[in-house]
Amino acid sequence: MSANPRTGLLSGSFLGLLTTQLLTAVNDNVFRWLVIGIGKKLVEDGSGQEGSILAAGTACFVLPYLFLAATAGYLADRFSKRDVIVACKIGEIVIMSLGIYAIMTQSIVFLFVVVALMGAQSALFSPSKLGCIPEILPAEKISAANGLFGLTTVAATVVGMAIGNWLSDRWRQDPQANIALCAAVTIGLAMVGTGFSLLIHRLPAANAQRRFPFNTFAQTIRDLRLLASNKAMFRVALGIVFFWSIGSLAQMNIDQFAAESGARLEKDKIPLLFGLVLGVGVGSILAGILSRGRVELGILPLGAFGVAASSMLLFTVRPEIFGQEVVINANLVWSCFLLFSLGCGAGLFHIPLQSYLQHRSEAKQRGSILAASNFLTFSGILIFSGLFFVMRLPVGDNAEPLLATRSIFLVCGLMTVPVLVYILWLVPQASARFLVWLASLTIYRIKLVDSHHLPERGGALLVANHVTWLDGILLLMVSSRPVRMIAWGPHLQRRWLKRLVESWGAILIYPESESNARAFETARVALENGELVCIFPEGGLTQTGEMQSFRPEMMEILEGASAPAIPIFLDELWGSIFSFERGRFFWKWPRKIPYRISVYFGAPIDNPTDVDEVRDAIEALGPVTESS
Repeated sequence: MSANPRTGLLSGSFLGLLTTQLLTAVNDNVFRWLVIGIGKKLVEDGSGQEGSILAAGTACFVLPYLFLAATAGYLADRFSKRDVIVACKIGEIVIMSLGIYAIMTQSIVFLFVVVALMGAQSALFSPSKLGCIPEILPAEKISAANGLFGLTTVAATVVGMAIGNWLSDRWRQDPQANIALCAAVTIGLAMVGTGFSLLIHRLPAANAQRRFPFNTFAQTIRDLRLLASNKAMFRVALGIVFFWSIGSLAQMNIDQFAAESGARLEKDKIPLLFGLVLGVGVGSILAGILSRGRVELGILPLGAFGVAASSMLLFTVRPEIFGQEVVINANLVWSCFLLFSLGCGAGLFHIPLQSYLQHRSEAKQRGSILAASNFLTFSGILIFSGLFFVMRLPVGDNAEPLLATRSIFLVCGLMTVPVLVYILWLVPQASARFLVWLASLTIYRIKLVDSHHLPERGGALLVANHVTWLDGILLLMVSSRPVRMIAWGPHLQRRWLKRLVESWGAILIYPESESNARAFETARVALENGELVCIFPEGGLTQTGEMQSFRPEMMEILEGASAPAIPIFLDELWGSIFSFERGRFFWKWPRKIPYRISVYFGAPIDNPTDVDEVRDAIEALGPVTESS
């Protein structure tokens, strides 16, 4: 067995990592909500400073992520990620001990210092924790693993929030009598989590030759440039920034939302927070299930829509939630449902992005990529923390906040709308994938055979038979990577349609030989740049159901390129409403719903001698597979 085996979701190594994450998140939330309750108690005589306490505490936790981003990336690359995790867990024991001492002194400044130390520990912990997933598990398990991480984080948030608020209320009643209980919970959780971290299988260092970045600012800039050099990963990182920034704003806002709605005790807001984090967990699990073993960006529009709609509907909630004779009332149920929907949309939005970043980053650079992403993420959280502080500033003679909490939820929803538009228009392949994904759940049932032949990285020319008008979109769906389609330009006469297809990265060819030469050169350059390009070398749709002869232009694309050809056989499409069966393309009823489709992938062909070699490989896929 190798030193770094790729094992399953039930392996001791992954379960150790998952449990370590669970207990770390529980302890973070226990201490966080304990400190929030104590901090508000210490300043309650200052009237109206609760929002400032929330913003200041968030800033103290976030700032270490900015200053330690380069160091965290270095540790994750230079050393075994497992060793970094164990060291961070030992550090957590020390930090929790200092936290208990800070509570005993009742010094709010000291409490903020400990919160900053927690942020430092989390900043160093995060790249190694997330970087472990693609090193422990195979690629097809990454989305499911992130879904489980999301679920355990939600469970940890709920449990930690409940325990932290309970401890806070107990401490308020009798600080001296309950300090030992606070110590037993926080330090005990840190120690148990350290024990579970030892179950993680030792992983080799990804880049043992990397030198320590003494100039952390310069290293952070280099990491950011590395991330920005890959436009797709940079856009995904910006999506993660948006998710965590909006999430932090919503979580800070819920605390004040509960207070404005009549909550008197810290535990009163538990149903609201429970609804939010339960939604994140359900959304995370749904994202893992719907991804079906792949990194699926097609569900991003659904997640963004859920966040936008739920946030704006929270603006309509009436303020009479707590303080009524009926403990459970319609306003409370409606608020919890909307927060659940908000969390569910956030989970659907976040998991595909996080999985993409882990899966697409090179192993030797993964620590730097994740550290740069963390730097951007927590810069966004810091900015939104300041924004929350400004929106809650007291104004006027009555010292009322500038914006009510319901208005802040409306702001969150309105800020999500441009992100949704960006996904639908500026990242159109994700939109196309979303539409085909919906079709795959309702109209079609897609079966993939030997899809492991589709390369995870590097350029390749996908060569497929052509049966229906949907073949190109179908291949966009089955590939977790963007695919540049070679399309016949004269079919796209309308200007808006041509622009849309070109925005998807399509390479258009025309009857003119000079135009074709430029198109083939564009395709060849794309292959050399590590992109996937697809061509249907029959030159048109089959009108008999049989595969036609291949045109020779395909060889011009492969000439001089180091990329292989991937044969693909599209089966069971003949007879669908988009095929020429029954002598027409569209105007016919489907034979059955759902309609089953099979897509067969063949082994890569390096340097094919002619088009017939590739055609024979495609023709052999269907019959051989069907008989096996």
